[in-house]
Parts: sequence; structure tokens; C-alpha cells
Amino acid sequence: MKLAINQEMNQEMKTQLQLEAHERECQMFRELVLGKIDALDKRMWRLEALVMASTLSIIAAVAALLLR
Repeated sequence: MKLAINQEMNQEMKTQLQLEAHERECQMFRELVLGKIDALDKRMWRLEALVMASTLSIIAAVAALLLR
């Protein structure tokens, strides 16, 4: 009886350790993904600013040509 309980507890401990290891790996992966998303967000913001600036310069050039 004690042997069965011991084996059951060992299995529970192994399962708990595996779950904790899995959670640590998931946390590391989550941090990696969030870092990449932040980098992409900054890059998208710069691209958006570049598009807006180029659009404004084209509008200004067209307006300057039309006002001559």
C-alpha cells in the first residue's frame, strides 16, 4: 500500500516538475515574442511617419506647381 502511494506521489512530483519547466519555457518564449512585436511596432511607426511625410511633400509640390 505504501509503495503504491509513494509511486503515485513520485508521479505527481514528476508531473509538477514537468509543468513548471513547461511554464518557464512558455514564459521565455512569450518574452521573446513580445520583444519582436515591440520591435515591429516601432518599425511600423517609422514607416507610417515616412509615408505621411512623403504624402505631405507630394501635396506641397503639387500645390506649389498649381499656384505658379
